[in-house]
Amino acid sequence: MAAWTPARQQELVQGVCRVKRARPWQAATAVALIGLATVQGLSEASDSGFHWTPAKVVLAIFLFLAAGLCEIGGGWLVWQAVREGKPFYWGIAGSLVLVGYGFLPTAQPTSNFGRIYAVYGGFFIVLSYAWGWVFDKERPDTGDYVGAAIALIGVIVALFYPR
Repeated sequence: MAAWTPARQQELVQGVCRVKRARPWQAATAVALIGLATVQGLSEASDSGFHWTPAKVVLAIFLFLAAGLCEIGGGWLVWQAVREGKPFYWGIAGSLVLVGYGFLPTAQPTSNFGRIYAVYGGFFIVLSYAWGWVFDKERPDTGDYVGAAIALIGVIVALFYPR
């Protein structure tokens, strides 16, 4: 893929403006390319010299929550189609949501892949319990709460420990 530049991003945006006449897969490809180009431009610097600001903290938390909801929601839709007899298009919708989930972590303000996914795991634990409680009426028990609290403590340490 070509290096990100404002001109390249403008070219991609103009391409998306023409997607009204494009097939759905073409429109999805154009949107994904814009996202990748933007993320590439945002994350060109490595983590050396990185420091947290309130805006970066809010962005990181938002992205972790959005990724968690997409992964859990997409997986739940697929589960409903395959295991619970819901219409097949629930599975297709869930698969599309899961594709979107794959791109969200790339917009994180820090560029350490392993750390981002490890921290995301803590969010995933908490959001999974919340999803099960809200949508499947499966209330977490004491062990679930303790485990989720330990996971969140790990998230805080892993993400914000001074480096």
